[in-house]
Amino acid sequence: MITDSEIPPSQTSLPRKKLRWLSLALMPMVSFMLTGRVEAQQVRVIQAPAPYNACNVRSQAGIQNSVVGTFRNGQSVTLLGESGLGWYRVQVGQTIGWMARQCLGL
Repeated sequence: MITDSEIPPSQTSLPRKKLRWLSLALMPMVSFMLTGRVEAQQVRVIQAPAPYNACNVRSQAGIQNSVVGTFRNGQSVTLLGESGLGWYRVQVGQTIGWMARQCLGL
């Protein structure tokens, strides 16, 4: 029987690196699946609070995440899910990401 100590480190660390990357990549999806509260896809209209007239769609829920698109008031948004922390997974045209609830009039 071969133990972990007999396998060179280069052969044991590769699967761990892949597993770590996979868990980081899948975590947002699993989190969305567990906390998504929007039962059916709903269409809303962007209603950015004053003095703004546009809202950002972000790669993940939270202002610390990168902006993947900026959309003006009046544009239709399809709700895909909810983070439970004031962020909604949305689709605007071909762009999918996260938008703050304040931008959706919720």
